[in-house]
Amino acid sequence: MEEPQTQSELANLVNQTRVHEIRAGYTHRFIRLMFVTVDDRVFCRRYQYGERSWHSVFLSDPSGQLRLDSVVANIDAAPPKDMDEIIPAVDQAYADALKKLGAGFMLAGAIEKRAQGSTMEIFLTDAPVVTAKTLSRR
Repeated sequence: MEEPQTQSELANLVNQTRVHEIRAGYTHRFIRLMFVTVDDRVFCRRYQYGERSWHSVFLSDPSGQLRLDSVVANIDAAPPKDMDEIIPAVDQAYADALKKLGAGFMLAGAIEKRAQGSTMEIFLTDAPVVTAKTLSRR
């Protein structure tokens, strides 16, 4: 698979891959997290609510990366500007994805109020892909 060049390609890649990973910044580790799409928009939510998390890092600095199978892309993550309007569609996307995975039992947690409030939208950036190797050269 090739690195996505557009937001539409990113959404298609999310829909085609089973393993979704994200990292806040370029030095944190990748963690597994489910992404869902609504049209060409990509979203994710928290599953754990500790004080320090990938979510809190993105709130202070939106840069990071996602990994979809072997494809790594630079992203920005931020709460959606139209949070109240998009939440029902994101909830439905989670319901559909969890049902497809046979994990419908997880739906209550995925759409509870605090999960909804943690919704982040993922935006593809045109920054070059940063790896540990590139960071060590800086």
